[in-house]
Amino acid sequence: MPDAPLSLYEREEISIGLIENPEVSWAGLARRVGRHPTTIAREVARNGERGRYRPATAEQRAAEARRRCRPRRLETPGPLRDRVIGELEAGRSPVAIWADLRAERVEDTPCVETIYQAVYTGVLGIKASDCLRSRRRRRRPRQARHVRRRPALSNIGGRPEKVNDRSEPGHWEADQIIGAGNRSSMLWLTERVSRFLIPVTMPCGYAAEAVVAGLCEGLDRIPSRLLSSVTFDQGSEWAGWEIIADTFGIDAWFCDPHSPWQRGQIENQNRQIRWWYPRGIDLSLVTPHHADQVATILNGQRRRSLDYQSPAAIYHALTVQ
Repeated sequence: MPDAPLSLYEREEISIGLIENPEVSWAGLARRVGRHPTTIAREVARNGERGRYRPATAEQRAAEARRRCRPRRLETPGPLRDRVIGELEAGRSPVAIWADLRAERVEDTPCVETIYQAVYTGVLGIKASDCLRSRRRRRRPRQARHVRRRPALSNIGGRPEKVNDRSEPGHWEADQIIGAGNRSSMLWLTERVSRFLIPVTMPCGYAAEAVVAGLCEGLDRIPSRLLSSVTFDQGSEWAGWEIIADTFGIDAWFCDPHSPWQRGQIENQNRQIRWWYPRGIDLSLVTPHHADQVATILNGQRRRSLDYQSPAAIYHALTVQ
């Protein structure tokens, strides 16, 4: 059985090892991350070789490669799909449908899980509440529920006063806007003193690993002396915050539960961003170039809160100090 795919943390370790010693052996890197040397060699070769290896880019490419590239079995119109739909509408369960198909030795018989997924994803065009006995509109986890022990989060109440009163630059807020069907997203970062915005397109959605990759991409665009902390809400998509804090050597602050308004700057910015990207559109179609164009417009607007200066002008002044 093949090993699990490399995680973003392992890719970060590979990158750090290459930075510390560009001539390091594959075996040395393999010992560092606990992988086979061949795995490391292939990973670096397919993502820019030693001098140009970027962990965030490698993670993004791996996520795109894992995306389903063929239609689901019951998406394709045909007799099998019509039969499954008819029997579901007649009140038969996915297990009973699968058992009949298997007994009849029907070619390409879908498994029970495939039928359930087709129902809950809407592929068959019928609602789960209309054809399944449970009447549930959403699936529940198959495994037993366990109490998750989350690491202690640094509460926003402990954030230093110099961050709250904007007397020191280099402190950022992060948030996402979500695309149609919760399948795509965009990440936005805003600096608290200048209100400067940085966008990151995320066509693969907002799972924790994708968010860490997006954050790395966005934070890499910020000068290190203007990168001191990032404030998040308590969404599960920020679960990889410890990787970010360790990689960039910054503080992470979190709002109280169900209180995203406590980092109000990015929330207010989202209203303007939504003018270009209204709810219900597919954000996976947004190119990085277009996102940067929108950010340029927003960053170039003079604001009353900045004494009618623009975020771009203030941020530029901060970078050259």
